[in-house]
Amino acid sequence: MSSSNTSPDTYSNPTFDSVNAPAAGQPSHKRRRSTDDPISPKGDNTGSGTPSIKRIACVICRKRKLKCDGSKPSCSTCKRLHHDCAYDEVRRKSGPKRGYVKALEERLKSVEASTNPCGTSVSELSQTKGPQPASNTDRDHERWRYPGDSPQPGMDELAFDPNLNMGGMTMDPTFTWEMIGLGLDEPLPPQETIDELHQIYFQKIHPSVPMIHKYRYLAAMNLAPNQRPPVCLRYAMWTLACSVTDKFMDLKDHFYQRSRKYVEQDYLKGHGEHLISVGHAQTHILLSTYEFKMMYFPRAWMSTGSGIRLCQMMGLHRLDGAGLDVKQCLPPARDWTEREERRRTFWMAFAEDRYASIGTGWPMTIDESDILTNLPASEEAFEKSKPEQTTSLADAFKPEGAESLSAFGSIAFMAALFGRNLVHLHRPDVNDLDSDLNGGFWKRHRQLDNILLNTSLKLPSHLKVSNESNNPNIHVPNIVYANMNIHTSTICLHQAAVYKADKNHLPASVSKESKMRCINAANEIAGIMRMISHLDLSAMNPFISFCLYVAARVFVQYLKSRPEDNTTGDALRFLLAAMNAMKTKNPLTESFLVQLDVDLESLGMRDPKYKALINGHLNNPQAQIFKDHH
Repeated sequence: MSSSNTSPDTYSNPTFDSVNAPAAGQPSHKRRRSTDDPISPKGDNTGSGTPSIKRIACVICRKRKLKCDGSKPSCSTCKRLHHDCAYDEVRRKSGPKRGYVKALEERLKSVEASTNPCGTSVSELSQTKGPQPASNTDRDHERWRYPGDSPQPGMDELAFDPNLNMGGMTMDPTFTWEMIGLGLDEPLPPQETIDELHQIYFQKIHPSVPMIHKYRYLAAMNLAPNQRPPVCLRYAMWTLACSVTDKFMDLKDHFYQRSRKYVEQDYLKGHGEHLISVGHAQTHILLSTYEFKMMYFPRAWMSTGSGIRLCQMMGLHRLDGAGLDVKQCLPPARDWTEREERRRTFWMAFAEDRYASIGTGWPMTIDESDILTNLPASEEAFEKSKPEQTTSLADAFKPEGAESLSAFGSIAFMAALFGRNLVHLHRPDVNDLDSDLNGGFWKRHRQLDNILLNTSLKLPSHLKVSNESNNPNIHVPNIVYANMNIHTSTICLHQAAVYKADKNHLPASVSKESKMRCINAANEIAGIMRMISHLDLSAMNPFISFCLYVAARVFVQYLKSRPEDNTTGDALRFLLAAMNAMKTKNPLTESFLVQLDVDLESLGMRDPKYKALINGHLNNPQAQIFKDHH
C-alpha cells in the first residue's frame, strides 16, 4: 500500500485532534494529567528541586484534559482555540465521591449475576485464569477504547435481550473488568465481528455507495482512538452490512439506534463543532440510505437534509470552482485522494436529494447552479490514489459529455437528469402553453428527450450492459443502475407527455409515440433485470426497485388495452417475481408492490387471468428462479 493510502488524519477533527493526539512512542490509552494536578512535574523546576507553583487550570482545559498554562484572563490554549476561558478559584477535592466505591461494588455484583449464569464470580475467574501477557492487555484495552470525538454510551444499553441472536458476538470472561476499568458501559462489538462487518460492507454496500476510501478507512481504524473514524459512522456502516447478511440481520436495528444516538450526541458537544467532518456527512448519507431501504420515510427525508447541509457547510459543493470563496469550515485537502473522497461524499448526498424528491414530489435542496464540484473519477483511480481529470456536471450535459463519465459519475449525472425532469413537471411556467406543441412545456420535453437519446448513444463501452455472457459490466451495481435510470427517466418523461397530450386533445401521433417510447424503455429494464437475475441482488442499489416499479406499471397500463399480449404479460410476471425476491433484503420494494396492487386490481377486473397477480405475487412460478439463487 502506498503512503498516500495511509494518511492518519483523514477522519480526525482538524482543530481538536492536534491537541488530543498522543506523543510519538507514547501509548494512546494513557491518561494525560491536567496542569492543576499537584503531583505533575512542572517545566524546568523538576531538575532544580525547587517546588513548583501550583497553578489552577481553567475550566475548559480541565474538562477536556488539555494542557493549561494558567494565564489570565485567558490561557494560551483557549486563546488559540477561541474558547471562552474561565477559572474556578475554589479547588475541588479530587478522588471518588463518598459512597462511590460501595456503589461500584453493588453494580459489579449485578453485572456478574447477569453475565455469569453459572454462578462463577469474576474474581474466581481471574484467579483461575492467571495473569495475562501485557501485550494482550494493551491490545484489548485499545480495542474497547472509544475515540475522543465520540460520546460514551449510557448504562441502559447494557441490558441485551437474551433471545437476541448476536451473530457470533460472544462475551469474553474478562468483559466486566474491561468495561468497569475503562469506564465504558457499552463496548464495541468483538474485533472478529467488526472485521467481518467491514468485509461485508465493502463487498456488498460500497459498490453502490462508493464514497469512503476503503484502504484509508481501514488504516485509520488502527490509529490512536481520537484519530479513528467517528463511532456513529462505523455503526452506520455496520447497520447496512447487517441488513444484507442473514447472520447479522438481528443486529441491524440495534446498530442503527446506536449510530443515531452517537451522531446526536456529537451534535450536542461543545458548540456543535464536532459534527463538522466528512465522516459525519457520510454518516447521515448512509443512515438515509438505510432509512429509505427500511421505509422510514420521514427520518430518511430529515437525514438526507442533514447530510446535504453538512456538505454545503463544508463547501463540498464547490471543491473545483474558482471565484469568491465563502467561509471555510474544513482545511484544504492534503492530496487528490482526500479531495476525491469529498467529491464523492457530495455527489452521494446530491443523488439522495434527487431520489428523496422523486419519491415525494417535494422540493429539492441543492440548486444545480450552485455546484462547482467536478463529477467523480473512476473507481480504479480512487482506490489506487491515481489523480484523474474529470468533467463538470454542466459539461456532462453537452453532446460529447457522456463519453467522459465514470460509473459513479453516471449515477450523479442521471440523478441530475431526474432533478431536471422534476423541475420540468412540478414548476410550471406562465409560458408553458400545454396545448401548443411550440409552447414552453413541449420545448423542455424535447430538450430533455434529446439529452436522454444522446446519452444512450454516446455512453462509452465501459458503461454499457449487453446480452453477452462474458460482459463484466453486469457485475458492477452502479453501471447496472445507471442503465436502468436512463430508461426509467425516459418513462417518467413520456408518461407526463401522454397525460398532457390526452388532456389537451393534441394529435394522436404525439401520445402514440410517447406510449411506444414507454413500452420500449420498460422492456429494456426487464431485459437488464434478466441479465442480473442470477446475481446477488442485495448488492444492488436499493433504489433499483423504483426502476422495476416504473417498468411494471407501464406493462400494467399496456395490458389494459392489449390483454392478449402474452409477451408483455410474461415480462410483468417476471418483474413481480424479481421484486418479491428483493423485498426480503430491501423492504423498500414492498411499498412499490403495494402501489402496483392498485393497478393490478383494475387489470384483473378487465381480464380474469391476471387476477392471480393481485396480492399473490409469491405464487408466481417465476419467483422460484430468484429463490434458487438467493
